[in-house]
Amino acid sequence: MKKYLFIYLAFFLGTANAAPINNFTSDYDISNWTQSLNGGSIDTSGAPNSIIEVSSNSGGGSSNTDFTITSLDSGIVTFSWVYNTSDDDGSFYDPFGWLLNNSFTQVTTDDLFTTQSGTTSFAVNAGDVFGFRIKAIDAVLGSANVSISGFSAPGAGNVSAVPVPAAVWLFGTGLIGLFGMRKKSAAQPA
Repeated sequence: MKKYLFIYLAFFLGTANAAPINNFTSDYDISNWTQSLNGGSIDTSGAPNSIIEVSSNSGGGSSNTDFTITSLDSGIVTFSWVYNTSDDDGSFYDPFGWLLNNSFTQVTTDDLFTTQSGTTSFAVNAGDVFGFRIKAIDAVLGSANVSISGFSAPGAGNVSAVPVPAAVWLFGTGLIGLFGMRKKSAAQPA
């Protein structure tokens, strides 16, 4: 019976407590990310808590500054961001957003000259390449920068971030009770 109880507890407690990796740590350490600068820059000196992406202002035309990694498992990626632009024409010329398999989703609002911020979440599957991109539409008249913090992504073997339903616990408790009754009745003489 102890063997069955141990297997039951190891399986259900192990899957119930799986959690995402927080900040740029473990397998999501900044050293494991790919940087594509194209005239921009990425400041990782604030890691593991934050990074800063800066768009190009080199005058070379449209370019992207990307920071990407392969997802360890399926789940939700979450991050907070604070964006500022010094571009004379505002945020339209230096948009920021997230990447999923090289598809860009913008989170900043165009044509603003003020600080923008938010928290964003999106779903990934194991093996997806995701990350962050700050674009430079024209790479002149000033750049933009974005601080990314509060990063969280699915860890390897992240089976479930949802608690195991009560019905499973009740079923397991019933099984343990049946094994106990069986052992007790086997020990009693006829």
